[in-house]
Amino acid sequence: MLGEFKKNSFTFLHHDYQGCTLLAKGRLYMKYWRVRSRRFLLVCMLVVVLVLSGCSTLNRQSGHLFQVSLLNALLLGEYDGFLPVEDLKRYGDIGIGTFDTLDGEMILLDGTVYQAKADGTVLPVGDSIMIPFAMATHFSPTLGAKSLSSISGIEALKTSLDRMISSTTNDFNRFYVVKLEGSFSHVRIRSVPAQEKPYQRLATIAASQKEYVLQQVDGSIVAFRCPDYVQGINMPGWHLHFLSSDTLKGGHLLEVDVQEAELEMGDMKEYTLVLPDSESFAAMDIAHDLSKETQAVEGIRK
Repeated sequence: MLGEFKKNSFTFLHHDYQGCTLLAKGRLYMKYWRVRSRRFLLVCMLVVVLVLSGCSTLNRQSGHLFQVSLLNALLLGEYDGFLPVEDLKRYGDIGIGTFDTLDGEMILLDGTVYQAKADGTVLPVGDSIMIPFAMATHFSPTLGAKSLSSISGIEALKTSLDRMISSTTNDFNRFYVVKLEGSFSHVRIRSVPAQEKPYQRLATIAASQKEYVLQQVDGSIVAFRCPDYVQGINMPGWHLHFLSSDTLKGGHLLEVDVQEAELEMGDMKEYTLVLPDSESFAAMDIAHDLSKETQAVEGIRK
């Protein structure tokens, strides 16, 4: 009985030992799993942080052009805003564009978005205002700075800007942004009023645009240059907007005479395009040559 007890006891102890071993192994495994789980969670958290910081870096880097919608869509009447100002400012501190229902011209300068309305007034806009078309970047004068003086006419100004490209990158297949601050003896600007549906084409609206002439005014010109191959996606060549130094006058620039101004220019080799998600956009026949309408809207005389 004793041996049997001992045997049973041994057997019991053995099972108990094995049980303790299994339990110990289980505890070791759980501990190992917990350590690995913690490490896994830490790795996941690190990846998330890196991804988010990467996105944040992408949002804030210079050399990256962010565009809302297509030029041809705007020309054909796609005026419903779908991206808030708040989102646009994440991708740039300088830019141009328009607002929901085509309500005025946009000037994004030094991180503030201004709305040049058809009545000639200019107002800073809130983050919730929606945008149907715009382009923006975080400004960095990668091509340097230059002083300009005694330039008569907007075409002469565009030629001066192109010469700066020729003397630096000599690459007209990338995108460029300009900030020109100074004194101007003559400025002619335009804006358009908010539209009602059914929307007319932009060339028709621009034919009755509101224009304003400013004399002896200080201010800033914000300009973007797109290469020829983006015809229809954006406007090839220079697109310029103006804002007075007191931020009370501004709009799309049609004519300008430069007295004295400081020019800064940056280049962009990365391009992000965000498209509308609307039934009207989906139904549009966009793939057309609308260059003549573009010239009419931009005030280009050929």
